[in-house]
Amino acid sequence: MNTKLLFTLICVAISFLSLAQKKEMQTITESDLKAHLEFIASDNLQGRDFFTEAPGLNITADYLKAQCAKMGLKPGVEGYFQKFELEAVTPDPDQTVMRLKDGSGNVSYETKNIFSLGGPAKNDTVIGDVVFAGFGWYNEDTKYNDTKDLDLKDKIVLVMTRTLEQSKEGAEPEMETEMKKMSRAMMGGAKAIVLVSDPMNPNPEYIESIRKYATGGSLTLKGAKSSLIIPIRLIFGTEELADKMLEASGKTLAGLQKEILESESPKSFSVNDLTAEVKLIKSNETVEGKNVVAVIEGSDPVLKNECIVFTSHYDHLGIDGEGGIYNGADDNGTGTVAMLEIAEAFQSMKRKPKRSIVFAWVTGEEKGLLGSDYYSQNPIFPMENTLADINLDMVGRSAEKELEVIDSESKSLAGPNGMYIVSGKQSTELMKISDEVCEDLGLVPSDELTKAFLTRSDYYHFYKNGVPILGLSTGLHEDYHKITDEIEKIDFHKMKRVTQYAFSVAYKVANQNKRLVVDKPVQ
Repeated sequence: MNTKLLFTLICVAISFLSLAQKKEMQTITESDLKAHLEFIASDNLQGRDFFTEAPGLNITADYLKAQCAKMGLKPGVEGYFQKFELEAVTPDPDQTVMRLKDGSGNVSYETKNIFSLGGPAKNDTVIGDVVFAGFGWYNEDTKYNDTKDLDLKDKIVLVMTRTLEQSKEGAEPEMETEMKKMSRAMMGGAKAIVLVSDPMNPNPEYIESIRKYATGGSLTLKGAKSSLIIPIRLIFGTEELADKMLEASGKTLAGLQKEILESESPKSFSVNDLTAEVKLIKSNETVEGKNVVAVIEGSDPVLKNECIVFTSHYDHLGIDGEGGIYNGADDNGTGTVAMLEIAEAFQSMKRKPKRSIVFAWVTGEEKGLLGSDYYSQNPIFPMENTLADINLDMVGRSAEKELEVIDSESKSLAGPNGMYIVSGKQSTELMKISDEVCEDLGLVPSDELTKAFLTRSDYYHFYKNGVPILGLSTGLHEDYHKITDEIEKIDFHKMKRVTQYAFSVAYKVANQNKRLVVDKPVQ
């Protein structure tokens, strides 16, 4: 065969593949995305969480299974359900109590208006002397240090939210800041932190959002090799409780805060003749988790043993204390139904891609990336044969216009053409393919969320195993983790384009003759 003829045949083959890709991509439609999402994000599913009155999470799993069967997708595991056991720990607020005792052991104050994070899974009682540590903060630049010369060992430490600088500015509280305080206290040997809103900047909505999360209970993989349980207890209390803890010193929390801000220096001290006793009562049970896993087998007899994995989490936050439903239309109804459309596009192809495609709708993301953790330990294809993970999490919203400057700290909502791609950039080749597809579809990619979000969604368990990742999102918005995350706010045109992008990238990677090159190891 002469060179000219060979070149012509290669061009025809490439053209045929491109036309096939574009033809199948057209099966991804706004109307289908909306139809699926109207079910997934409906009130009837009660927020797709564990422990709701209606079994919305299981109903969603059944719906996904039924759609896979209807499309004729091969089960990734028997019956499509990859089942695993979870350990559930739920606090009992009616029996949780904090008591303050004087030097003679007499109870001077008692309250049930507390809740906690961290600590062991079983019932727990914490007893310790009390110290006040201001904001509990250490500033590496100014060397301001609330815990300098303060003995924290075996103590219960009273601190305010925020930092000196944040309090002065009236800045929004950040859980990351409070976690750093907790880490420092833990290294100092403290038993617990009692965290109270700083009086100048009370933020009841922030505290209430944490309360809903904390009192909703926690889940961990049963028999997990590593535990996410935090050894120190983080106890959230009220200003009234703080003033009672400080009463013997003749101080109030508001007064101490004023002193700190005016002097810009710590006012920390041990509270004499005061012991705090905290009883944290919890219930324990075993519950079942279900990943929904389906496979489209590759057409090449050798390359079909390699795969591209699509992931998205189908769980959400359930119901709030007032009966409001977290329907999670964007988080993550959009990613869930986008994968259904991607699966349909691949399944409609007469000739399937050379490599296999795995679809894993995972559960328990909101509880700590649990379903994807289990899948990573029990993959359908070995991790070394998994070429990439494409994860879709919140892919259905748009700001009115494109952002001039992307703020990685605020995780701003992308504009009509914008899309965030979280990636460890292990594969230059994969990123080049991604850029080419974005250009074809008129999408503007940004990696500004990578640093802040690399461990925050299900792609993380692939990344840590050396699998190149593309974590797709259109950004955060004011409805994130609120009952206002409803279907009426979804930009279905934008969502379709992101879905088509994901299909196109996987199509190209799955049909390459050579394996995707990984040129950067996990850091």
